[in-house]
Amino acid sequence: MRNGKKVIGVILTLTTVLMFSCKKYENGGRLAKAEKNVTQTWKIDSYYMDGVDQTAALLITNFTETFADGGTYTRSYTDASGDLENKNGAWELENDKSLINISGIGSFELTEETSTVSASEYTILKLDEEELWYNFSNGGNTHEFHMVPQ
Repeated sequence: MRNGKKVIGVILTLTTVLMFSCKKYENGGRLAKAEKNVTQTWKIDSYYMDGVDQTAALLITNFTETFADGGTYTRSYTDASGDLENKNGAWELENDKSLINISGIGSFELTEETSTVSASEYTILKLDEEELWYNFSNGGNTHEFHMVPQ
């Protein structure tokens, strides 16, 4: 009887571990690999506002975000005036790896329609070695970025 309980306990433990290690983001990528996958420099591939592709309307170019080991964050882009902007702050994964918290970074101009936006929390929609998709709300709009490695 005792061995049966041990076997059941081992099976339940393994099932629980497998369930959590296989947990995925809404559009792909495993939470278990979040820190490893996000830690790199990403460049923008496309931008959506309220579900509509607005990539062509962006006022910024060469937009990149670097999530470095140790929590250092850098945002770099060329603004509408042609000036290179480099902003430094910090990042960390939160809420069971479903959010990226950004601190020490201010707002930036995206499109004529939105003017400036800022966000301190990115909700991760997809994260693997080849893509990072996230969104945030600002000014009553949902902004979604699709990023690829630089």
